[in-house]
Amino acid sequence: MPQNPIARTVTANDLYNLIKCPHRVYLDAHGNPAEKGEVGPFVTLLWERGLQTEREYVASLSAEHLIEDLSDLAAGQAFPETIRAMQAGAPVIYQGCLIDGPFVGRPDLLVKHEEGTSSFGPYLYEPIDIKAGRGWEPGEGRTARFKAHYAVQIMFYRMLLERIQGSLPPMARIVNVDNQLETFDPSSFEDTFQRALSQAQRLVAGEECSEPVLGSQCFLCAWVQHCQRWVKDHDDPTGLFSIGRQKFRLKEVGLRTIHDIAQMDITTYLRPEKKIPRMSEKTLRRMKLRANVVLSGEPLIRPGYTFPQTEREIYFDIEDDPTRGVTYLFGLLIVEKHGPPRYTYFLARHPKEEEAAVRAFWAFLAEGRDETYYVYSHKERSTLKQLRDRYGLDPALFDRYVSREFDLYSKLIVEYSDWPTFSYSLKHIAKRIGFYWRDPDPSGAHSIAWYNTYLEDPANEDALQRILLYNEDDCRAMRAVKLFFQHQAQYDSDQGQALDRQGSLPFTGSDTVLCPTKR
Repeated sequence: MPQNPIARTVTANDLYNLIKCPHRVYLDAHGNPAEKGEVGPFVTLLWERGLQTEREYVASLSAEHLIEDLSDLAAGQAFPETIRAMQAGAPVIYQGCLIDGPFVGRPDLLVKHEEGTSSFGPYLYEPIDIKAGRGWEPGEGRTARFKAHYAVQIMFYRMLLERIQGSLPPMARIVNVDNQLETFDPSSFEDTFQRALSQAQRLVAGEECSEPVLGSQCFLCAWVQHCQRWVKDHDDPTGLFSIGRQKFRLKEVGLRTIHDIAQMDITTYLRPEKKIPRMSEKTLRRMKLRANVVLSGEPLIRPGYTFPQTEREIYFDIEDDPTRGVTYLFGLLIVEKHGPPRYTYFLARHPKEEEAAVRAFWAFLAEGRDETYYVYSHKERSTLKQLRDRYGLDPALFDRYVSREFDLYSKLIVEYSDWPTFSYSLKHIAKRIGFYWRDPDPSGAHSIAWYNTYLEDPANEDALQRILLYNEDDCRAMRAVKLFFQHQAQYDSDQGQALDRQGSLPFTGSDTVLCPTKR
């Protein structure tokens, strides 16, 4: 019979977190709790959404099955009760507990199958988790892929369950946010699971500590401030833009700090003995340049960029909730040659209104004249493509939009500049040039949380207005970035200076053109 857990346990949640960030697993086990912050409203929303989805699905099952509910029991109490329920052949066990040595798992559901046998009799159990999202997502090209962080949790439960009952069904499943069962082949994740399980054991035991890897996902984690301090204190390479987990390969060849990268002899790292896989001379030169920009504390702007000359500019930003699969806001700041900028939008006050909102936006596209749509990422294009296919919208209008889109992130920020920050997000860049959002805590994740707050209480217009204010400021921030580069080019032209140099900015946050929302 499996043993009770020891002091240091490995859980399915550890494996979920490990796929996203191994260092979080170490910090959860060994970090100083005083350095851990509060989770944001979006993470809280995901927890609440997960609980809501659980309750709804379990309620739907209870109409057909007698459910053994162990959710109120701690792991030590739930484990023997789970074994008892499986021995008795309970049809469904909710929040049961599976334990084997240091491994402790609490699958949302253990569902009985009559097709098969186990150590309990002519039946076996299957572990199923209920998720606040969807399991399958688009992969490269047209290939769909199942989320690895969901898969390793189910694989963990399957491992424990096989040790307890001696058999398993061939396929693995979750319940998604739409209360639909999604199936995946567990054999395709076996290698990933075994590697993750081994690393999680080392991290939880303190045999490996890993290191922070700064990225956009970090801002959803309660340890983010701790990790940012660590990266700064250690002059860690992940403080550079677009380094990420490549930093471990850099450290293997002696490039342990940003200073090391700034001073490196590039030819040394092109020779076989110190050659870094998949890093060309061009990549190393850009990395060295970015390291020197970070150390200087000033951005570097390169020449060569131009902007389309059109009658009007439209700064376009979409707000969507991937957990609900809904695009709820199309925000547009319209700038014409005469008159002040004006903000307009198409809003789905409820997910059921998405089609009406996107059709209204499509009608706006149809009225287009000579214009440029400025965005800050590929998100708007990819979202519009999905909505076009979902609602059978005019593909010619989408193609026209694409021909008039200008991505400030890829065509301008990444190609023609470098900045003294690890992130080139709109928030980081716009704030660096002096733009301020009116909301004290602006973020796309928070916008999703505000939208859900509004859906819970449609009378709460404050939540809706907060979304619109935030979206308008995102649009204005894009304009600020475009104006910064436009003024920079004009400034250098007037001064007769080369653009590819580091130095002072041509204007600051006090400029009212750049900072229409500064308080």
